[in-house]
Amino acid sequence: MRLFVLGLLVLLGTTGAASPTLAVSRLGCFGATLAELVLPGLGYGVLGDWDKALVFGGARWMTANKYATYSSSPDYQEEVEDIYRETDLGNDTTQLDIYYSRETFYANAHASLYNNLTFLTIYDLYSSGCENNNDAYGLLAAPFRLDLWGGELTFWAPTLYISAVPLDGQDVIYHVDPDLSRSEMMRMSFWQYQMVGIGEEVLFRGVIQNSFYTLFDGMFSSNTARWTSIVLGAGVFGAAHSGTGLSANSASAFLAGLYLGYVYHPEPGTFDLEQAIAIHSWWDTILTHRILTNSEFVERQPGETARTLYASYPIFGFTYQF
Repeated sequence: MRLFVLGLLVLLGTTGAASPTLAVSRLGCFGATLAELVLPGLGYGVLGDWDKALVFGGARWMTANKYATYSSSPDYQEEVEDIYRETDLGNDTTQLDIYYSRETFYANAHASLYNNLTFLTIYDLYSSGCENNNDAYGLLAAPFRLDLWGGELTFWAPTLYISAVPLDGQDVIYHVDPDLSRSEMMRMSFWQYQMVGIGEEVLFRGVIQNSFYTLFDGMFSSNTARWTSIVLGAGVFGAAHSGTGLSANSASAFLAGLYLGYVYHPEPGTFDLEQAIAIHSWWDTILTHRILTNSEFVERQPGETARTLYASYPIFGFTYQF
């Protein structure tokens, strides 16, 4: 259902008042995109884009296979209630206990990689109209393109903030299997959250916000369409965050979406997807590294989970992953 809604949004944003011939071409691209979503590599193969069928389709097959392998284990924790438990300690402090089997941690990490590779695929086909290009490869390097955003205060302000802000208010305790170490979680989380920044920004800013802008640009002035798309895109971004575990809640994600939306589209005719990706990638990566470094690690007992009711999350807070 969510893929259908996303596809409809993309169609609304791209067909507009196009000529019948162009509309047919875009509908064909939409069909190739759906084929790629259903079977990794198929859509690119239909388009004759064999390098991306191999690289992006192959990467999605590998991460899906890894997820299937880990999630089929009897030690995989399928229910979120088995993983997170939050306890109110008073004095505006909470304790978050995270229960991870090795299989659960790696299954969730590979599911995240798969999802964000899929988002990159959607953006690649959407933004190019299914024409062969190498732009998506460049976006994979966006978090490291200091030449593109290294002089921008809009990048450094949130990055320095999340690097230095005290992580007060929540104590995190990881209950993990003996064969799951802090160091390997850090290594895997680095690649996972770099990819989260890429995948979520190309989806929420590059596809959804851009589609809203394309849709409204013919109805209103460019600046009105720009701000409308920023707000609506941030709303979708906020709705996609539940506040579970270390994830941002909807209110915080909405405010972050406004900021990232502005960075992506600072003025009519100007778009900066690379900087939005870099901000998002480094925010999540730095925050996750700090949390893993400063958290307590204890050995999870066989079969031990976190079956409990959730405590309420703070409405606002900017020490969460987006």
